[in-house]
Amino acid sequence: MMYNSQIEQSQFSEAIQKLELFISCRQLDDLDTVSVSDPYVIMYQKNNNYWTKIGQTELIWNNLNPNFATSIQLEYHFEVQQHLKMEVHHYISPTQSKIIGIAETTVAEIAGSKDQIFMGDLVNISGKKSGKIIVKADQVKQCNDEIILTLSGQSLPETRFWFWHGTCPFLRFYRLRKDDNNPVLVYETEFAKDTTSPLWKQISCKAQKLCNGDYQMPIKVELWDYRSSGKHNYLGETTFCVEELKEHSTQNKILKKEFKNKMKKNESSGVLSFNKFQLRTRYTFLDYCAGGQQLNLIVAIDFTASNGNPNDPKSLHYMTQNGAPSQYLQAIISVVEILINYDHDKKVPVYGFGCKPRMNLINTNQTLHLFPLNDNPEDPEVYGLDGIVQCYRTSLHRLSFDGPTYLHPILRNAMDMAQQCKNQGSENYLILMILTDGQTNDMQASIDDIIASSNLPLSVIIIGIGDANFKNMSILDNDDKSMVDSKGNKAVRDLVQFVPFNEFKNDPALLSKEVLAELPDQLVEYMELMGIPPKPPKNIQANQYQIPINNAPQQNIGLPQNPQYNVYPQNQQFQTDQESQQYHSQQQIYQQYQQQQYPQQPQQFMAPQQYAPQQQQYSQQQTYPPQQIYPPQQYPSQQNFQYQQQQAPQTGMATKTLGQGLAQQGFLKGFVQQANQQFNYPSQ
Repeated sequence: MMYNSQIEQSQFSEAIQKLELFISCRQLDDLDTVSVSDPYVIMYQKNNNYWTKIGQTELIWNNLNPNFATSIQLEYHFEVQQHLKMEVHHYISPTQSKIIGIAETTVAEIAGSKDQIFMGDLVNISGKKSGKIIVKADQVKQCNDEIILTLSGQSLPETRFWFWHGTCPFLRFYRLRKDDNNPVLVYETEFAKDTTSPLWKQISCKAQKLCNGDYQMPIKVELWDYRSSGKHNYLGETTFCVEELKEHSTQNKILKKEFKNKMKKNESSGVLSFNKFQLRTRYTFLDYCAGGQQLNLIVAIDFTASNGNPNDPKSLHYMTQNGAPSQYLQAIISVVEILINYDHDKKVPVYGFGCKPRMNLINTNQTLHLFPLNDNPEDPEVYGLDGIVQCYRTSLHRLSFDGPTYLHPILRNAMDMAQQCKNQGSENYLILMILTDGQTNDMQASIDDIIASSNLPLSVIIIGIGDANFKNMSILDNDDKSMVDSKGNKAVRDLVQFVPFNEFKNDPALLSKEVLAELPDQLVEYMELMGIPPKPPKNIQANQYQIPINNAPQQNIGLPQNPQYNVYPQNQQFQTDQESQQYHSQQQIYQQYQQQQYPQQPQQFMAPQQYAPQQQQYSQQQTYPPQQIYPPQQYPSQQNFQYQQQQAPQTGMATKTLGQGLAQQGFLKGFVQQANQQFNYPSQ
């Protein structure tokens, strides 16, 4: 048994090994008519005969021999042939590029090369060689630490004269491994403009990225003078390791300019000062899950007219007669079947927007931009993935598609729910999944909402269905945190992930992977921003779970157990009188506890003449008025909806589920009513 367990652990360890690939190019063809090529690299991996993008480097301007700092990680499987394709592009515009050259190889070829350095020929679309590509592999070591550095320079050399006084210095960081002489570029700072005493922006870099978790590894720092032509000027270098910074967090390093010609003496190039050093432990998504972190999903579905009539086979909502899911339903199933596992109560609020509902309780001629898809104004929640699918199928043909598309009401709804959770100290982290077929018509309001959500326990997933232009959705994704709201505030963190469904509709597993790729980091980033560490894992012993006796709830009061049946034995044998006395004492305590919790009520018999009045009284208590169903012309107008913020209870929110904490307060219903009244957009 121990041997099998060790084998399983070994196999699991092998399965999660990763390689980090560092890419360089040499002697690239020049495709730029003005200066020289502006290259970047896209890497693909073959899965089921399809090439799937797995990473992309940064863009380097005006350079035919680039060393890219952005690395690409992938899983390594010794027993599987993993095919790779690398495309080197020349940048023209955000939507246009030219391919300089393509090279194909395998992970095994890279890993098996001398010093794990692969060099291959690039071939252009005409079949001619167009340069060289170099790929260096390093095994990824698991390390969650983060290194924070503040660096400055003093007495740097002047490289410009007359009107171009000063220097534009920037730094490059390289790993120096003991077993080879090939430094690997891992980080590059911005350049400081026209100064010989620069103070660079604070560097925040994962220890795995900088030194692969090896705090003894030498890190080379090179000082360069930035030139817009791409022909930067080397000024000097020094080395350090993390271990020495742990001992002396502030120190000065002499920068020396080293010459390839050993006959020349190295020159001093100034001083590099380490003004601040911090080694911070970064928690992982699994750390928070182990501490009881809950995810709560919210689903919002677009029913605007641009989706097409659901009875039309060309419609994005079309489902075949044999029940084949629509494109919307395919996306829902692919993502929700993973997310629902992290939702403890499995209750999911489901909303529709952009249409006129013709349901039993929600029946109106006004276009609604937020309404419960389950036709329950009191509680929009359904149970699990099956509940979402059933709700979608049931409501689809009871909706009159309209428009336009507004995301602001949906985002505000989720923001208020997240604020409620935060105010009450809840462990819930909300995930709003929006499925839509086009651009939002309230872009600025949506940007304002997303930036205002930075301090809320909320992530937003947007899945674009169909072939529309999703340029604005890509702006909302905001991976570089450059988005600015109407008041000039910048995004504090990345909380939106946009994915176009069409690019992954033939591979549901790849779709869910792309959609959920950023979610763990978004949760961790929020927790770090709020200063919330993960709770310690609950130390649950196996003997805490016992089979209940006589249908009583599970209780564990430390009684001896029969390991074969895991119940309290009737005739327990004891080695000492002390054990026997202790056991019988605990049995009496347990029996008293059961009698207190589950008292047996004496059975009462009534005479026939006494039974009838009680039966009549019971019937009166159970009499309910018939449910009132509004026809379309009598449905209460939305102007009559009054939103009243319910006063949150002082206790219980932290332990209640999202549905219990919000739906029972009338909060979900209240905001839905307010949203459609407040955001009274014109119909399409």
